[in-house]
Amino acid sequence: MESEAGTPHKIMSNSLAANFALVDIQRLHKRFGSTEVLKGIDLQVRRKEVVCIIGKSGSGKSTLLRCINGLETFDSGSLSIDGQPLQHSNREAMRALRQQVGMIFQSFNLFPHLSAGRNVMLAPSLVKGLPKEEARTRAQTLLERVGLGSMFDRLPDQLSGGQQQRVAIARALAMAPAVLLCDEITSALDPELVGEVLQVVEMLAHEGMTLIVVTHEMAFARKVSDRVVFMHQGLIHEAGTPDEIFNRPQTPELQQFLSALRD
Repeated sequence: MESEAGTPHKIMSNSLAANFALVDIQRLHKRFGSTEVLKGIDLQVRRKEVVCIIGKSGSGKSTLLRCINGLETFDSGSLSIDGQPLQHSNREAMRALRQQVGMIFQSFNLFPHLSAGRNVMLAPSLVKGLPKEEARTRAQTLLERVGLGSMFDRLPDQLSGGQQQRVAIARALAMAPAVLLCDEITSALDPELVGEVLQVVEMLAHEGMTLIVVTHEMAFARKVSDRVVFMHQGLIHEAGTPDEIFNRPQTPELQQFLSALRD
């Protein structure tokens, strides 16, 4: 897994980063009514890099992820995935982008009337036209990959929260995305189930999956990240290696955020 040497309170220069960035975000602004939620985000993520985004509620973390996968429009700036700009006005471009970007949400969003296996089969069958048997084989392989190989025929309400979230991960992987976005994927889980989900994400990180993870699990962020990004009031306030962010925070805002977590 590649590592990012970055320095705190300093983001890579756009010209340098854009040459190899899988995800390239520049000067991104987003408003909800009169409230500016993103105030000019610059972020470049390299292929196989694991970036964890931390910060207080309301700092814009989830909105940023929803902009990356096209669920939210943005007001100005640019956003591209693997060199392809996000164009909300172009349906074909958006369809292609969503095949490149997988997303896992806080709530599992599984179809309750479909088994675990059929939840995983659905998108490859509908979107990519994968033959049924091929889709079924892929779904079985992915469920085994997340430790649920025997659960193909179980309905979501027959699974624990942690198992449902692992099915959601398998479903996202079924489209073979270039980058996987994780939005507080353990926040709806009972504490004893958090570890089994994070273990799967850690496995993906070790396998070289490009990951952008919004999380409040600081031990996890410290362990798996190549780079940690601290968002504060709609801006990337500080970014660096886990050691730099957690052991040598440069700004009062990050120092206060980390101190509050320890109290």
